[in-house]
Amino acid sequence: MRTVYLDELFCLNLAIDYFLLLGTAKVCALPYRRGRFLAGAALGAAWCCLALLPGMGWLGSPAMLPAAALAMTVAAFGDRRRIGRPFAVFLGLTALFGGTVYAAALLRGGGGGPLLRLDMRVLALAFAVSWAAVSLLFRGTAKSAGRRVLEVTLERGGRAVTLRALEDTGNGLVDPITGCAALVAEADAVADLFAPEDAALLRGPPAEAVLRIEGLRLIPYAGVDGSARLMAAFRPDRVTVQGRERKDLIAAVTPAPIGAGGMYDAVI
Repeated sequence: MRTVYLDELFCLNLAIDYFLLLGTAKVCALPYRRGRFLAGAALGAAWCCLALLPGMGWLGSPAMLPAAALAMTVAAFGDRRRIGRPFAVFLGLTALFGGTVYAAALLRGGGGGPLLRLDMRVLALAFAVSWAAVSLLFRGTAKSAGRRVLEVTLERGGRAVTLRALEDTGNGLVDPITGCAALVAEADAVADLFAPEDAALLRGPPAEAVLRIEGLRLIPYAGVDGSARLMAAFRPDRVTVQGRERKDLIAAVTPAPIGAGGMYDAVI
């Protein structure tokens, strides 16, 4: 009978799950929030250890594994409105990494079975191959992520929303009254800052929204065709970017979606 040490198993799974969550953030162009990733990885590692205890084997059943993956994804990215994409990517990366580890173990002469005899060289090889595959397959996404996707929190009237904002040095939108730079956010992304009836107005013509919602004003911008247009904007009570308060930013609102595939919902 093979002896399994729970402390070693926990640490091994913690490292693997952290890597998988980090890869998920890379593919989905999400901010690297390492504390949240560590919490999700710890949840997955604890789940794995509990499944080996007497009477707890049902936690490791095929029906429960997706639930474990979902719990880890929610722990790592749970404040997002769109959890489906990170969850699907996490499952895909888990399958990719699992297959790579199995193949690497066989190449090194390890036996098959549910508990492979792994060493650090096998894991290092699997990490390298999996990361290279992710970078190659999602190089377009990685390029977009190379511009950085920042975590931006807006507060207004006691309410707060957290956005994924693509850093775009070409965004020159400025409030002509205050001279402050303006981040551009999807109307749906900032809807929770407003009353339901006001949030609905943000999805319509900006002039109507400005007339009916207190605190909004119009700022000009150039459309894709070069024509002058107007966008509704407001000054949040507080803006933080990557945890740092910014007092030189206002928020402009567009009814149109910004991020392809839901990878980000604002541009800064």
